[in-house]
Amino acid sequence: MLSGATDNTPFWAHANQNGNVPMNGNFGLANVGIYKVYNPHNPRTFQWSAGLQGIASYGKSGKAFLSDAYIAARIGKLEILAGQKNNVVGLMDTTMTSGSLSVSGNSRPFPRLQISLPEYLPLYFTKNFLALKFSYSEGYLGSSRLNYGVERNISYTYFHQKSLYFRFGPEHGRLKIHAGANHQAMWGGEDKITPLYKLEPLNAYWHTISGKTLNYNKVGYHFGTVDIGAEWRGSTWSYFAYRQNIYETGSLFHIINFEDGLNGIRMKRIKPLPAGSTAFAFQSFLLEAVGTNNQTNKSPLSGLAIYEKGNYYNSYIYQRGWSYFNRGIGTPLAPSSGMTRPSLPVTGSEFTNNNRFWAFHTGVTATWQKTYFGLRGTYSRNSGSLLSPFETLKEQVSLSLTAEKNIKLLNGCSVFSNLTTDFGQIYPTSHGLIIGLRKSGFLD
Repeated sequence: MLSGATDNTPFWAHANQNGNVPMNGNFGLANVGIYKVYNPHNPRTFQWSAGLQGIASYGKSGKAFLSDAYIAARIGKLEILAGQKNNVVGLMDTTMTSGSLSVSGNSRPFPRLQISLPEYLPLYFTKNFLALKFSYSEGYLGSSRLNYGVERNISYTYFHQKSLYFRFGPEHGRLKIHAGANHQAMWGGEDKITPLYKLEPLNAYWHTISGKTLNYNKVGYHFGTVDIGAEWRGSTWSYFAYRQNIYETGSLFHIINFEDGLNGIRMKRIKPLPAGSTAFAFQSFLLEAVGTNNQTNKSPLSGLAIYEKGNYYNSYIYQRGWSYFNRGIGTPLAPSSGMTRPSLPVTGSEFTNNNRFWAFHTGVTATWQKTYFGLRGTYSRNSGSLLSPFETLKEQVSLSLTAEKNIKLLNGCSVFSNLTTDFGQIYPTSHGLIIGLRKSGFLD
């Protein structure tokens, strides 16, 4: 893959790409992976899978790292995974979304140990009307700098994650309702953060996973969403509407802030086109509205005024905020302050200087002449952050147009291009063109 761009890589060239795409505009990138996948037609109860994906890029500087590196085993529907693997959490359209609010696939995957039901398991005593899936994992983020304390660095920071989702309605029925929640928490170094309480790691872990308070404070930095969605399956199109409600450490941990969240609706073609068709046809439509401006709790924890305002994706404990390798773990619409215009205010204790915004996002996919096309666009009105407010409202537009076509080269592969642009008051004005070759298939 080759990229030609201005000094900065445009937003929709790098966002939600698992931290794989460089930020310096002009670069060459190789993405090579080998995977052993589950066989859905294998009747055996036990199966295993594994993946190894390497990323190497060269631009103003060279960089190489492993993105995916994991091994997993499945016993029936239950899966145990060890290593790092791309991960997205929450109800949303996964292909053209602006990004899930809690875990979006915007940053590199980090090492974790996870047990899960990754696919819905029907509960037979409900005659398959009710199904559930869940995940529980512990991850490792490495060292972090603290915002306060005698010692300002800790060598270990952990990432706890759990989720539980229910589906109401049979798998092949026309109407399905989805509901559930996810809870994530960054923790570690409590012996340096709160030395007076002498909190042992096991005790700190219990406080983290349960949300139990210590002297009116949460242990760790928490973020999650409570989600609901409805899906209708017609003869030609399916329709999916969803909502992610935010909750956060302290002020928003017990009370859902209904004014903030992700709202989306998607239409997707499910009836295939006639074989060999080259006519123009839409494949999907997506519209999302994301609001994070309010961040106010009408019933703050223990009545303390300090918890009346939230500061999404910024931690009062960890300078890294909700990030890994300086890329946001949550929605990319709240970027690292290093990605925004240098003229905008920045506070050293915050990861992002723009977490209060209204964003309107759309995505459209279509096929024509056996070529896939994708268009996505985002318009946002931005107000800065709690500690770095903007003097005036800042507007931003980011656009992306992709095209991909299968060719016979190398026994079957595809060529793709991605034209992206940013203009507005949040990111430097930038334009870019990515051209690449993609090859995938089975090894016999």
